[in-house]
Amino acid sequence: MIKKIVVTPALFLLLLIVLCGCTAGLALQGLSSGAPVAFDAKGRGKADSAWFAHYDDVVQATLRAGEKLSFKLEEENIGKAQSDFKFVDEKGKKLEILIERRTETVTWALFNVGRFGGSVSIGRLMARQIIVEVAEAKYFLRDWHPEEATEEAE
Repeated sequence: MIKKIVVTPALFLLLLIVLCGCTAGLALQGLSSGAPVAFDAKGRGKADSAWFAHYDDVVQATLRAGEKLSFKLEEENIGKAQSDFKFVDEKGKKLEILIERRTETVTWALFNVGRFGGSVSIGRLMARQIIVEVAEAKYFLRDWHPEEATEEAE
């Protein structure tokens, strides 16, 4: 009886904390695969990611990713250090992407699917496809694999 009253609500509360708290980003780290990428979910339909790749390469990979996922490119504004893209799916849901050059070798992106109505999973899928496009073109500036890092440490 005590188990039902105390343990079950405690486990449920723990699950909510893991999924909604500051540790939610840990569950999303699998998106980065073995590529030199950092990904963080900010909530409210937004997430950001940083890549160890040149800005121009990430911009081109973003355009290719949109084509591969069959998104319609509604608007693009490509600049020397910052680019904005607005993609739309067949249901009219928007995905906005802001890409910035942070350093010569680091590029940052912000994905926004909107607070209401947008699908966060679509934003994650787009981020993952951009990573695939950058990796397939061999644009990452360092080919990093966890297994190799472990072997080097030994």
